[in-house]
Amino acid sequence: MQASIGISPPRPDEPRVRFLVELARALGTYGTSSNRLEEVTAVCAAELGLRAQTFSTPTSVFVSVESDDNLATYLARVTPGEVNINKLMQIDRLFNLVIAEKLTPQEGIAQIKDVVNESTLYPMWLTVLCYGLVSGCVGAFLGGGFQEMIASGAIGLVIGVLVHFTGSKRELSRLMEFLSGLSAALIAGLFSIPFVGYMPAISAIAGIIVLLPGLTLTVAMVELATKHVVSGSARLIGAIMVLLVIGFGVVIGQGLSGVFVEQPEFFASHTLGWMVEVPALLVATLGAAVLFQAKFQYAWAMVLAGFLSFYSARYGTQYLGLEAGALFAAMALGCACNLYARIFDRPAVTMMMPGLLMLVPGSLGLKSLQLFLKNETVDGVQSTVTVLIIGVALVVGLLLSNVILPPRKVL
Repeated sequence: MQASIGISPPRPDEPRVRFLVELARALGTYGTSSNRLEEVTAVCAAELGLRAQTFSTPTSVFVSVESDDNLATYLARVTPGEVNINKLMQIDRLFNLVIAEKLTPQEGIAQIKDVVNESTLYPMWLTVLCYGLVSGCVGAFLGGGFQEMIASGAIGLVIGVLVHFTGSKRELSRLMEFLSGLSAALIAGLFSIPFVGYMPAISAIAGIIVLLPGLTLTVAMVELATKHVVSGSARLIGAIMVLLVIGFGVVIGQGLSGVFVEQPEFFASHTLGWMVEVPALLVATLGAAVLFQAKFQYAWAMVLAGFLSFYSARYGTQYLGLEAGALFAAMALGCACNLYARIFDRPAVTMMMPGLLMLVPGSLGLKSLQLFLKNETVDGVQSTVTVLIIGVALVVGLLLSNVILPPRKVL
């Protein structure tokens, strides 16, 4: 039986209100977009018998609870973290148990706190290894050969170590993006010494691909398209700032490596064939499962999403052009994610995040920044416009997928 609202709004320590606030804070911490977060809390509030509205930003969430004569607003600070699919799935399960009255709001609060306090799913060495594996495989997708794959894999390992080393130190963590860009460009340049006919630009971008904010950029544009202007604008500016800091580090690293070796100014294109591409795509998606902290029992869905988005983008672009191809790939991915959520009653983000990783234009954004820093303004503007067009195409594709195959779940 649903609880009713009295004359005065519920106190902040009232279990239903506390559950809403803890739910919203946890969803925001693990990468949920504002549109999905607010939909989840609205559904939960209605099921708990509350008249509530939620307003979220990347760093805070406001929950307003209304009674007949009063309106009380509660604020929770959100500390944005990395996408954690395992914790999102647990929170989704708890949310459904509470609204089904199989758990009380008080029990839901305790279990959400337990989920938040859980340690990472995988050991540090495996996470670092996956940074290297994903980067090495992306080196092949960007047109590199075996030399570029080896170099980008080595850079990925260094980036993984750097991420873990700086994560526990507040001052160093603020320099993590700069140090990563610097390290990537410097190491990529130094690999020119033993390798002949090698393109360091491919290795540098592939090595740092996991840190590029292409996914954040896409989420920001989704929020803007769904009229969540404040959150979308804040997330967009944050993504641009991260890209600027990484790009500045890359430029400094290229300058330092240029002291030792001459840097080629063009990209080499290699065709390694499907016998390398398919295993590389499989390894990259499994590595992404570890980086996104997903259990391996759900990895098959992430592998499926990776293959679907990669090949739909490739052939869509080949037959429909760049913009329509990106739209087609995002629409296909969105429909697959919604179908997965319908059949298995799991959050669509389980498939969505790994699939988007193969589509987002992060590498193009870094290339645009490099062109600007080299005073190649016209090419830089053209590349930036391309990034924005691809981002819009991805957003429209995802929104169309919700019309073609509406999701049954809000998360």
